[in-house]
Amino acid sequence: MNSLTITKISAIGFIALLVLLHVISTSVNPIWQPISEYALGNAGWLMKIAFFSLGISFFTLGIYLIKHLPNTGSKVGGVLLIVASLGNFLAGIFNTDPVSTLPEQMTISGQIHNAAAGLLGFMILATVFIAFQFRKQEQLKPYKKNMLLLTIMLWVLEFALIIAMGIYLSETNGMLTPETPIGWLGRTVIVFCAIWVWICAKYLQKSNHKI
Repeated sequence: MNSLTITKISAIGFIALLVLLHVISTSVNPIWQPISEYALGNAGWLMKIAFFSLGISFFTLGIYLIKHLPNTGSKVGGVLLIVASLGNFLAGIFNTDPVSTLPEQMTISGQIHNAAAGLLGFMILATVFIAFQFRKQEQLKPYKKNMLLLTIMLWVLEFALIIAMGIYLSETNGMLTPETPIGWLGRTVIVFCAIWVWICAKYLQKSNHKI
């Protein structure tokens, strides 16, 4: 099994586990509570596996880009994906604190988890460097329009989330509450990250870049 196949399986695995958690962990309200809250329930081990699965998808795609695509932009994108994967691995190891936890009462585990979650931004940034390769490298050009569209959609979703967080959290002193309905938007962003990685790996396989 080559690394791109592992990338695709891991990305789909993350989405499948996240969907399953929405079904079995009904105590988490997806309207405002983040997916990290699933790790605190009885099925928390599933959320940990989901984080690791997404991390593996980022990591394996990053390694592939560094090893098999020649341009500097590909390697930069690969490194950024690997950094983002570390965030997922850390999020899977260190649980978040409950959303009601005040900043001064946060545990070391919660602080590490929050910092790790911020590393997802490196994946968003990586998409720019990687999508550019689909315009630059001849064998990838047949897929450049689709990759550009996917990348634009991901960035629009990310900016929408940032704006929504800025608006709602400013009214609650930075605390997530039922009055901060950003849960579904946050879920959409991270699921779209997994979809982006899956499609990127699929196109790389189609372009006959094999290990």
